[in-house]
Amino acid sequence: MARATAPSVLVLGRADEVGPESREVVEGATPWPLLWAHATSIGVAVAMCLVVIVIVELAFFRSGFFMSHVTLSDPDFPLGKLALAQRMPDAQVLYVGDSTINTGIAPAVVTEECRCGPGFNGAIGASTPWLTTAMTRHLLEIEHPRLVVIGVGPWTADSARRFADSEIAHEVLRPDEYTTLGQPPNLLSRMDTAIGEVWSAYGQRPVLKEWLASWVPGHTYDVTKRGFYPYPGSFTSPAQLGAALAKLDPDASTELSSSAPGLAVTRELIDELRARGIRVAIVLPPLHPFAYEQRGPYLDRANAIITEFAAAEGAAVLDCRGSVGPSDFRDLVHLGETGAIKFSRCLGDQLGGLVQR
Repeated sequence: MARATAPSVLVLGRADEVGPESREVVEGATPWPLLWAHATSIGVAVAMCLVVIVIVELAFFRSGFFMSHVTLSDPDFPLGKLALAQRMPDAQVLYVGDSTINTGIAPAVVTEECRCGPGFNGAIGASTPWLTTAMTRHLLEIEHPRLVVIGVGPWTADSARRFADSEIAHEVLRPDEYTTLGQPPNLLSRMDTAIGEVWSAYGQRPVLKEWLASWVPGHTYDVTKRGFYPYPGSFTSPAQLGAALAKLDPDASTELSSSAPGLAVTRELIDELRARGIRVAIVLPPLHPFAYEQRGPYLDRANAIITEFAAAEGAAVLDCRGSVGPSDFRDLVHLGETGAIKFSRCLGDQLGGLVQR
């Protein structure tokens, strides 16, 4: 009868208690001998990967091919608007500002009315006067407009508002621009910027994300809208309007002034544009009538200050707020697409007279 074979038992002990054969097994369990044995193959593979990355960097990104051909799902972010601008550098009228301009001005509709040449909507959601100024400078590296229309909302006249850092600011502002604003970027921001400058795929990752999203059927942005992006949905019930007003919080006790920091930086932008030989106009964005019902005195004072500011700067004021009504709004501060078309037609009429002067 055959003897039963005892099961193998792994005994751990001191190195001097392990036999020579076991010691070879233990030493061979590390990955380094295997890596060294295939070092040549691994080195060739790594070198080929680096070559491919460099080729893609130079041919796809550095050449400008990607930014000039990229499709997007949602263009409402700084790099997205710059990518669109690369595809349409013929703009004669440039619209800049925050989401009220992004969702409220359809350049193609304005052009049809004013016959003043193609336009481009370079406004971005959550922008501030500081970010609008920086974004305009970036757009002027691509576009060469005859006229820049700046959206100046009533909150721009708020004396308490200062530059506040944000996620979108990191996408808009370069390190030197942070320094100019008195807020030098931290080490992580500098490293992020440095990596993005060396490796474009990393620096343009928000564009890459939206490019991939645009592959989903029905989610590709229509470039004929030239930067105009109406937000979907509708939020105009009394409760929704009230909640939005609470977030906006235009307090009647807020001090409003023509020397407010937001207007001061807008003045600097106007001076820069004039120095380039570019005409400037200021547009008062529309707000849902509910806002005026609840905060009428605040909004009226702010708009009066902005109008006086524009007159002092020699900039025309475009006021088409009366062209839209409650049913034209998507929410408290954004027009729906049909409302934006009405608003844009009115702007086209006013711009036509302005350009012909």
